[in-house]
Amino acid sequence: MCLAVPSKIISIDQETAVIDVYGARKEVSIKLLPETPQIGDYVLIHAGFAIQKISTEAVHSGEYMHESSLAINIIDIARDQCRERGCKSVDSVTVRLGKASGVLPESLEFAFNALKEKTIAANATLVFEIIPLGGICQSCKKEFEAQDASFILACPHCGSTTFEITKGREMEIVSLEIH
Repeated sequence: MCLAVPSKIISIDQETAVIDVYGARKEVSIKLLPETPQIGDYVLIHAGFAIQKISTEAVHSGEYMHESSLAINIIDIARDQCRERGCKSVDSVTVRLGKASGVLPESLEFAFNALKEKTIAANATLVFEIIPLGGICQSCKKEFEAQDASFILACPHCGSTTFEITKGREMEIVSLEIH
């Protein structure tokens, strides 16, 4: 899996730039870009290199790595719950994530780790409970579950295409460890 993170350039020095990813800053190479970017431009970062310039509109629309906005929401919820209970830090966040949720656990974990710096969740770990895709067939009335699939085209028992998905689309925080 290849993962590129949208980042804003905040300074440039010859062939390197300092980027900002929701408050986390890092120095990256801009050697691979066809043209020199400007301060304020957004670029995709992979393995320490800016690999492509992208529009501000694309970043704000969530077109690139929507897991970043999900990670921000998880951190915000954890922060609010921690403060509400009079605690000072978040140790872990457990997320129930369905196979058909459209969220890549690896991307969400990467975004969470990149964004948690300088927050109440700076030392927190993200834990996943992965829920398989499952449903019930309208024809044979049997329940089914697909451990490794993120979509189903037909009932695995009878082949019918009339079924109801009953699980596998979850995306929810199920527990927080705070102190």
